[in-house]
Amino acid sequence: MKFTINEKEYTVKYTIRALFIFERITGKSFGINSLLDNYLFFYSMILANNPDNPLSWDEFIDALDNDKTLLKQLSKVVEDYQKQDNIFDVSDDNSKEKKS
Repeated sequence: MKFTINEKEYTVKYTIRALFIFERITGKSFGINSLLDNYLFFYSMILANNPDNPLSWDEFIDALDNDKTLLKQLSKVVEDYQKQDNIFDVSDDNSKEKKS
């Protein structure tokens, strides 16, 4: 998904690289346990997919404050990924049931 922040276009995807960046920033294993974790993960997704187009943390937070739809759009990226991931989990459960 593409987003425009401060007149620059950013690609945002849920990737393993974003998880690594989150862990590097926070110094802990990946997990969303607070509002800050949630925002840091959104920021990590931007950093992971736009290495040539840096965005500072302050610019990111300012953009969220100024555009109330941005948070919803970022949440949708994660939601869509989780829905897709759940599809794969269901098929894995079905294959386990068939083996039993």
